[in-house]
Amino acid sequence: MTISTKARARRQRNLTVMMLAALCGGVGAGAYALSAPEGSTPVAPSPSTSATKAHSDSPKGKPAAASFTSADSANCVNWQPSPDGSNQGFTTVDCAQPHRFEVSAREDLAKYPTSEFGPDASQPNTQRQQELTAELCEGPTMKYLNGRLDPEGRFTISPILPPSSAWNEGDRTMLCGVMEQSPDGKSIENTGKVAEQDQSRTFKNDECVRVDGANTTVVPCEEDHSWQVISTVNLSQQFPDAFPSIDAQNEYLNGVCTEQARNYLGGDDALYKSTLTPFWTTQQQQSWDAGSRQVNCALTFANKGGGFAHLNGDVRKQFTIDGQPPTKMPERNPLRPEAGGSPAPQPPA
Repeated sequence: MTISTKARARRQRNLTVMMLAALCGGVGAGAYALSAPEGSTPVAPSPSTSATKAHSDSPKGKPAAASFTSADSANCVNWQPSPDGSNQGFTTVDCAQPHRFEVSAREDLAKYPTSEFGPDASQPNTQRQQELTAELCEGPTMKYLNGRLDPEGRFTISPILPPSSAWNEGDRTMLCGVMEQSPDGKSIENTGKVAEQDQSRTFKNDECVRVDGANTTVVPCEEDHSWQVISTVNLSQQFPDAFPSIDAQNEYLNGVCTEQARNYLGGDDALYKSTLTPFWTTQQQQSWDAGSRQVNCALTFANKGGGFAHLNGDVRKQFTIDGQPPTKMPERNPLRPEAGGSPAPQPPA
């Protein structure tokens, strides 16, 4: 029996909606706050790399401590992570060069209208850093970016505080800005200004992605995962102008991702026997408005009760679904050409 194009499209749209509902609000959410160790800073430059710029005199009349950096709004900064977890070589660089942080604003916590950050105060912990991000960084950063920040994209608003040694000496400088982080909280190098980039959060071809609640993590394909990426699609090629509705994206990606799934596995028969289903991500209106245009096509298997089955292994080779090899599919009739001459695919029911 040949499954009609409408039935196939309806089935795969339903699958996409169901799976995206499981991820709703989770893309990028785990990387919102800067994952600094409790009571410390993500930046720990050696003394030789600290800047010598000082603030005005402190309230006690003593000269304020030299700031750990002279970086200001529109500057980009970089550093090198060390094997021991510290970060060295904090320096200001041209934004066209690799960098880990783009500064949107510079704040002086010594001017905060409380004694919370006084001379004897401890560094704010991770939770307080998140609160300071919302209080002091979000507004200036969105203004700096002219509102062009994809809330589900690669970049997040984060603060950078002085290293412990500088803080203990009285430095209360805080940099607000944007950075890209890996799912485990590590900074990623980028080039160019954030507002001028496509901020889509996508995965590379052949990567295997595990979904844990609201978090998506790239893992080796030999570990349990939820889907395997087969391609990246730029929606602007099909929709060069206004935002396309989710239905319009689904209709377009249904054909594109199904065809790419066939090619990835070696033909329509291979896709049929794999029992896997083409799956894709979509762009929301707020992401489109920020300039994000890229989505992923992937292969996955949906559990009957909802959510993803556990795949293990490269789907182009030997793999299992929830610990078992793919179910052997019954023989089927040859594909029936559609009106345009292309065969109508027969994915598993």
